[in-house]
Amino acid sequence: MKELNIMQATQYTSPNPLTLICTRNEDGSTNVAPICFVSYLSFQPPMIGFAAGKQSHTAARTQTEKKAVITVPGKSLAEKVFACGESSGKDTAKVSEFGIEMKEIPDGGIQIPADTRLAFVCTLEKAEETGDHFFHICSIEKIYGDDTVDGLYAWNGFGKVAPAEEGNL
Repeated sequence: MKELNIMQATQYTSPNPLTLICTRNEDGSTNVAPICFVSYLSFQPPMIGFAAGKQSHTAARTQTEKKAVITVPGKSLAEKVFACGESSGKDTAKVSEFGIEMKEIPDGGIQIPADTRLAFVCTLEKAEETGDHFFHICSIEKIYGDDTVDGLYAWNGFGKVAPAEEGNL
C-alpha cells in the first residue's frame, strides 16, 4: 500500500452519490450546489447530514434559513451540475445562468430541479464546524422519489459526473 492524500483517497471510493443541495436565496430564488459529502444519519427519527465549505453560500443559506432540500439530480443535468460546482451562489444565479428547469414539491418551500430522482426536505438541527467545512445535521421532514430518473454519481475523485451505468466507461 502507498500513502495517499485526501483527494487521492476519493478516487478509491468512487463512485460517490452526487447531490444538489437546494437552498433559498435572499430574494426567494433557489440556489443549487453539488455536494458529495452527504450521509444518512438515523432511521428513527429520519436524519441526514451534509458537509459544505465554511465560506460557501450553501452553508450560509442553510444556517440562515434552517431549511434545505437535498436532491439526487437526474442524468440530463450532468453538464449543468458540473458547471454549478465551478461557481458560487454568492455571485451567480446558477438556476437561470445554467438553464436548470425547476419544479415545486409539496411542503418544500424551495424549488428543486425538474429532473430529480430523490428529494429530502430537511430542517437544520445543528451545524458543526469540521475542519474547513460545516457539517449540517438535518431532520428529514418529507422524502420524494422518482425511480424512472437515473441519478448522478461523482467519478474519479469528483472529476466526472455520470449515472452509475456510464461511470465505468
